[in-house]
Amino acid sequence: MNLKPAVEQLFRPATRPGRIGAEVELIPVTEGDEPAPVDPAVLTNGFDASFVRDAVPSFEPGGQLELSPAPRPTAAALTLELRRLIAQAERICTERGVRLLSVGTNPYHTCAEVPLRTPAPRYLAMQRLFDRVGPDGRRMMRLTASLQVSVDLLPGAAGREQWLVANLAGPPLAAAFPNSPWRDGRPAGIPGARTRIWQGVDPSRTGYDGRHLDLIDPVGAYHAFAAAAARFPIPEAARPSYHLSTLFPPVRPRGGYLELRYLDAQPVERLGEVIGTVSRLLYDPRARRDALDLLLPRAGDQARAWDEAAVGHSPQAADLLEIASPTSVYSGWSA
Repeated sequence: MNLKPAVEQLFRPATRPGRIGAEVELIPVTEGDEPAPVDPAVLTNGFDASFVRDAVPSFEPGGQLELSPAPRPTAAALTLELRRLIAQAERICTERGVRLLSVGTNPYHTCAEVPLRTPAPRYLAMQRLFDRVGPDGRRMMRLTASLQVSVDLLPGAAGREQWLVANLAGPPLAAAFPNSPWRDGRPAGIPGARTRIWQGVDPSRTGYDGRHLDLIDPVGAYHAFAAAAARFPIPEAARPSYHLSTLFPPVRPRGGYLELRYLDAQPVERLGEVIGTVSRLLYDPRARRDALDLLLPRAGDQARAWDEAAVGHSPQAADLLEIASPTSVYSGWSA
């Protein structure tokens, strides 16, 4: 399987860069003192044509509801749309006796209580591969929820800076915005249980140890990462583009944009702060370069940085947030 051309396409810059997008995952549970997991079939017919037009709702393997509106030109416009969609989804769910949790890990249930809601060949193969490593693959699929933020990839040196900042900022941002204090339905004793789960899924496929990074040749490093990952045992995985879609690094290049996957699902009131922070770090040239000055000294120690992030610690978090602050002297760009 010749992956190199497909990998090169993943790092293709955007034609008209400047937009920001997001996918919000929410965990549905029933109302009441003993919340139960929710079958997506309970909710599917509640989303009318107007809702689907604005953001096609989909469901993750554990039944997590995913909302993905079209990208917007500013972080503020995207945040406004996300809040509107979430409020509308909450009304639909309330009518069916369901509430939506904006949390990174399910606070009530274990994998045994949450079945695989989407038993397609892709997810069955994924589960089998992850089971060879340990239990965290099932936890990730069934019990976690994220806020995924996407930014257009700039051409040339600016795009390489974006790729590095997006990756190296992962541990500080995960530590600054943790929202997953539960694991298997019980207190985990750490604020970033979702980050800890991702560390245990399958490093060859997730890259949470930094193996997919290279400061000089990001395309070559990502190609080596992709080539080393086991192919899903299904016919579709023979296609390079499909195989690349089965990789789950903290930041995934998507052809024209970067998808930041490492943030816990966030409380609605914090969406604007988190999305604005990402937008300023990756689009403002001065903020991006100052972030690199801060982050590059630890570029070779990603495994430890992620380990610290899971417990809510990062020595770079406060300085990075200052760089990304809309009132900071570092940043002259407005989201």
